Amino acid sequence: MWILAFLIGLFSGMISGMVSVGGSIIATSMLILISAVFQLKLNMKQIVTTTAFYTLFTTISGAVYFWLQKLVVSKIVIYFGIPAVISSLISSLLANSFNDNVLQGIFSFFALLAAVATFLPNSGKELEAEGGFPYFTAIFLSIIVGSIGGMIGVAAGFLYMPIFLRLFRLTIRQAVGTGMVVGGMLCVGTILGKLNWEYIRMDVIAPLAISGIIGALIGGKLTSLISEKWLNLLMCLIIAAIAVQTIVVFLADSLMVGIPVVVAVALAMSALFIWLIFSLNKISVKTNKGNVN
Repeated sequence: MWILAFLIGLFSGMISGMVSVGGSIIATSMLILISAVFQLKLNMKQIVTTTAFYTLFTTISGAVYFWLQKLVVSKIVIYFGIPAVISSLISSLLANSFNDNVLQGIFSFFALLAAVATFLPNSGKELEAEGGFPYFTAIFLSIIVGSIGGMIGVAAGFLYMPIFLRLFRLTIRQAVGTGMVVGGMLCVGTILGKLNWEYIRMDVIAPLAISGIIGALIGGKLTSLISEKWLNLLMCLIIAAIAVQTIVVFLADSLMVGIPVVVAVALAMSALFIWLIFSLNKISVKTNKGNVN
């Protein structure tokens, strides 16, 4: 179990360190899988708590690297991070009495919404040129993101990364760095709502957190070697994969939809997202060439 948890933490930590999304979702999905295969008897509340601890450690280690590189936007951390902590704490406490199917349905919906938001074109205008920082919007959206993250036990990078890129118009590296700090803050609220020894599995948390820290540091360093274009493409692919995976699991486990239908939905969604990603990538390349000319 220690070896499996260590490998899961290392891989998901690297993904999180590179694009600030997907790490906690990968860890959650793999914990659910190995729990079923190896009969580890990890329930959803234990998995949520384990993932929250893991994400807290990986985001802190990654955030230190990005902070030193001056890629963290302090204003967003304050007006987006603090409300997220409060809302995640409240929703984490409420989620203790929620049915797993309800939580899975909520998660699936917002994962799909985030995937669609990622593919929306960026206006390319500077934030300050449109009347300054959107304080009310930032607080409102952070409450929503914090509530979702608190319920499902993740840093919710797949939700706030599209917001950072589309609304606040940060560069991909600024969005990753700022997202690391905000994600860590959100996890604090989630953990505070799960401070019950019944939910805490140190035999899983320890190896997952240690390897996650290592992976996040490696992922953070890899961002300096990868271009903005490829980082953005990687982020889109990860968010699309998360959306497909969560919808498929929800259909199969919660709604008990037949395997042929689930497979058809998965293939159709995958084909659509792949087409959108590469179509928009071509448009972006043409736009950049036009700006150069």
